[in-house]
Amino acid sequence: FQPIIDAKTGEIYAYEALMRTTSEIGMNPGEILQIAKDYNRLYDIERATFENVLEFVNKNFNKFVDRRVFINTIPGHFLNEKDYERINYRYGQLLSNCVIEITEQNDLTDEELNRIKNFDGKGGNCQLAVDDYGAGFSNIVNLLRYKPDVIKIDRYLISDIHNDINKQMFVKSTIDFAQMNGIKTVAEGV
Repeated sequence: FQPIIDAKTGEIYAYEALMRTTSEIGMNPGEILQIAKDYNRLYDIERATFENVLEFVNKNFNKFVDRRVFINTIPGHFLNEKDYERINYRYGQLLSNCVIEITEQNDLTDEELNRIKNFDGKGGNCQLAVDDYGAGFSNIVNLLRYKPDVIKIDRYLISDIHNDINKQMFVKSTIDFAQMNGIKTVAEGV
């Protein structure tokens, strides 16, 4: 769980759940996802991610109390109704603190977007984040479509930003847009 720090207060605002393997396995998330894709098992990764993250948060609730938990979803493989109901039954009290991150690998259908936005079962209290904004499918069209609560600006745009006027202009315009629309921004890789 990687902390997400509020730049104004220096406090931990949230934690992002990261997929990591043991040193014996030694694979990065991209390799795991590619193997799962090759074997048509991305949905299994999606379900295991939500179950494992929420189980850990549930068991360690005192460490997460008022903080949000960011969980990546794989577009095209979001939880089906049966798995959602089971997870909601077991961890429903935690779901309103979740922020579902839409990753950049694929586009998201309108139906799947609505299911994600209603993930906590309360008609839209679950927050939505666009991950790696500025890369892949995380573009301005999808930003307007998704209407996220959080924009996570891609690490590439943040790295060496102090030396690149074009990165500065792009990030500034993104932050200006976000502020005008009540959207939080996260700089990845800081």
